Amino acid sequence: MVQKLVIFPDERVNIACTDVRSFNQTLWDVIEDIKDTMIEHDLDALAAIQIAYPYNIVLIREEDGSYSEYINPRIIGSYGKFDSVEKTAYYPGITQSVPRAQRIKMVYEDRHGTPKSVDIDDEKYAATLQRKVDYLFGGTFLDKVGKAHRERVLEALKNNGLVPEVEICPAFSKKDYFVSFTDKLLFVMGLTLVAPLFNFSKETLDTLYTLDKFLLPMIFVLMVGFFFYAQHEAKKYSQCSSCQIGNNIGVILKRSLAGIALAIGAYFILG
Repeated sequence: MVQKLVIFPDERVNIACTDVRSFNQTLWDVIEDIKDTMIEHDLDALAAIQIAYPYNIVLIREEDGSYSEYINPRIIGSYGKFDSVEKTAYYPGITQSVPRAQRIKMVYEDRHGTPKSVDIDDEKYAATLQRKVDYLFGGTFLDKVGKAHRERVLEALKNNGLVPEVEICPAFSKKDYFVSFTDKLLFVMGLTLVAPLFNFSKETLDTLYTLDKFLLPMIFVLMVGFFFYAQHEAKKYSQCSSCQIGNNIGVILKRSLAGIALAIGAYFILG
């Protein structure tokens, strides 16, 4: 199935990919998606992360029209240097001269998990593999040039309108207010558990226990608010992904369970 290409300024290419561990139909389906996308866009090479699959997979289209599959590739040797003139689907319309090794030795696995090795002495092919392996480790060919030049290239991309406008998730999200206030309530609940150490009166301890019984539902309310606001941001910003949603669920579970644990402690200590 043809997948949407990840293009600048989508930052998912900065994710370091993971090795493939299961060589089964799921892997083969991903490979077919990469191949279909390459055919659709007439691409000679593509890394899985370029269609948002964070796996160490690279496909190369050979001159005879066949496709070579490199699973979990690692470059273990590089020899010679030359300036490779390159372009990539991630930066549409940009051509860049990049320093590359003339020859490489690489180990990888095929789609069945069989270990392989290959010596590449064709400069163009070696450069293509190096560029795709860069993606697997969270980089692009602009990481190979000077910072000032890189910034000029990125600015040119933006000014020439070569990329779509993308709303980027802000570094600080308003949903963090929910988390911050919840943590403060949990801290107060924790303090009430040590109240008996200070020989407070029975009336004071009863008041603290009542406070704990009020704070727990407040925590649940805040976490519900956090969840719905997080869902709102996931729809609003194109960079928000299912992994972020998974992290949000973790935040909710962690604080909800902490609140329950503190409430149980208060029941036995203060109740």
